[in-house]
Amino acid sequence: MASLAMSYEVETGYTVNETELKCLAENIYFEGRAEPMTGKIAIAKVVMNRIDSDRHPDDVCGVVHEGPTRESWKTRGKDVPEADRVFYPVPHSCQFSWYCDQKKDIVWVSYMDGTIIDGNATAWRDSINVALFVIAGELRDPTNGADHYFNHNLVNPSWAVAMTKTKVIGNHSFFKE
Repeated sequence: MASLAMSYEVETGYTVNETELKCLAENIYFEGRAEPMTGKIAIAKVVMNRIDSDRHPDDVCGVVHEGPTRESWKTRGKDVPEADRVFYPVPHSCQFSWYCDQKKDIVWVSYMDGTIIDGNATAWRDSINVALFVIAGELRDPTNGADHYFNHNLVNPSWAVAMTKTKVIGNHSFFKE
C-alpha cells in the first residue's frame, strides 16, 4: 500500500495520508470486495459524502469507525490518563457493519505457505487503488450524492423508508437524506 501511495505522490505531486488511505481501502474491501469496480467507487464516495456532511466526522477514519464505543475493562474506573484509555466499538452498532461485527478484520491475500489467494489479492489491490483515486478527488460519484447504503440481499433497514434512493449498484442500494 505504501508503495502505491508513494508512486502516486511522485507521479501527481498529491500527498496521500496513508492512515486515511488504509481506513478507506479497508472499508471498500470489507464492505464490497465482491462488487464491480463501480460498486467499490460508490462505497468510497459514500464515505467522502459523509465527510462533507455536518452530521458525520470530518475525516475518513472517523467516518469509517463511526459509532458508539465502550471503555475497556482494563481502563474503566481506573486511574489512567485520558490519552491511555482504551475504547472498543459497541458490537453491531457501527455505521459500517464490518467494523463492529466482532470478527477479525484481516485482509487475507495469501495462505500461510505464501500461495496467493488471487480473488482476495485482486480485491485488496482494487480497494487501495479506488481509495487512492477517490481521496485525491479523481473519480466522479456514481451514487448521486448518497450518504447511506446497504446490501439489499442481506438486510432491509427501517431507516431506508425515510430516505431517497439514488442508485442501485451491484448488491448495494444507495440513499441520501
